[in-house]
Amino acid sequence: MSNVNRHVDRNASAILVDIVSGVTVEQGDLMFLDSADDLRNDGDSTASNCAYPFEYFRLSGSSLTLNKEGIQDYFLGISLDDVDGIDNDVTNKITVGTAGKYDFDLKPAKTVYPTNMFGAAGTTSASNLYNQKVMKVTDKDYALGYFTERKKHALTAEAVIRPNITGIKIV
Repeated sequence: MSNVNRHVDRNASAILVDIVSGVTVEQGDLMFLDSADDLRNDGDSTASNCAYPFEYFRLSGSSLTLNKEGIQDYFLGISLDDVDGIDNDVTNKITVGTAGKYDFDLKPAKTVYPTNMFGAAGTTSASNLYNQKVMKVTDKDYALGYFTERKKHALTAEAVIRPNITGIKIV
């Protein structure tokens, strides 16, 4: 699913961030801030201080589990815009919501309750994180926010995000 307006309710506290030329961002993508060396390209990158969709987050030799845990420290928010990944050597700008309630796709489908935590979801075959899917987690070291509704065997669920950029971490 691409270019989905996931924002549901509450102030999104939107910020304007830079996107490196050649990077495609779709509305609804989970975003991280590349603020430290070695967060991309299997741990072989220099910090750009630009935002990237979750699929670009890949620590050195990292497993899916380590990527899911590592993304928490760099979680920025949800893309409210989209930008085509045309490589034109021009830095693009997009709006990212750093607060509010969003409707997320769940991978895999789960029963969720208010205050259950969610984190990044991904594929074990390549240790890649999904840009627009989350999963229920029970460990706060993986948490990116909280579900706000009760749903059984849900394919989607509403949740409040808690990005690290706000200084509010899951406790």
